[in-house]
Amino acid sequence: VGAVGPPSLALQVMVSETDRHTICFGCNGIGIATIDPLLVRWSDQENAVNCTATATTQAGSLRLTRGTAIITAKQARQEVLVWTNSSLYSLQYLGGDTVWGSQLVGDNLSIISPNSVAYVAGVAFWMGTDTFYSYDGGVLPLPSALRRFVFNDFNYLQALQVVAGSNEAFNEVWWFYCSASASSIDRYVVYNYVDKIWYYGTLSRTAWLDTGTRQYPLAATSSSNLVNHEAGVDD
Repeated sequence: VGAVGPPSLALQVMVSETDRHTICFGCNGIGIATIDPLLVRWSDQENAVNCTATATTQAGSLRLTRGTAIITAKQARQEVLVWTNSSLYSLQYLGGDTVWGSQLVGDNLSIISPNSVAYVAGVAFWMGTDTFYSYDGGVLPLPSALRRFVFNDFNYLQALQVVAGSNEAFNEVWWFYCSASASSIDRYVVYNYVDKIWYYGTLSRTAWLDTGTRQYPLAATSSSNLVNHEAGVDD
């Protein structure tokens, strides 16, 4: 009785893996009908419909301060990573009255789209607006001989289509994007994070799922097909 439900508007929602809070990123506050693009709210533990912060619940909220909007969030090994349009934050479960705390771990950076992040082998990789980045406790730009090839022939009007995915069996991170003359995804660029080499090609993929419990990575095409990768050599 008297519990306040979850936000009615949010840019992204996830459930934290270890402590089981439902977390809303870029959402409306209590009694407010519009989105605050930097607001993070979370529910009570194991109770997604109770977002009332009291002495007997672990619900709460915090507001990030760098950037103008949250772009995306990703569950990492012992933290939740949150990207704004100019910064990277680490959210960590602290318990007690604070419950969740935020730490600025990267500033003056960029991210091209909400789906441009892949987390694999304990490292987050993502595409920015003019370079690639990694985070494994600190943010580093990824040196790339293909940087100019990608960003000098890139359709920024379709930047939100960019999608990333990991192919952990081959130590790869893939990004699919639109070349300058294309309105739908037609290119990919791959980073092998063990050999530290890059390669590229032409292919249309709009979503990607690594193997997990499956035998092959699964991808979606722009013609609404689902295809297995690494099963033969015919795309």
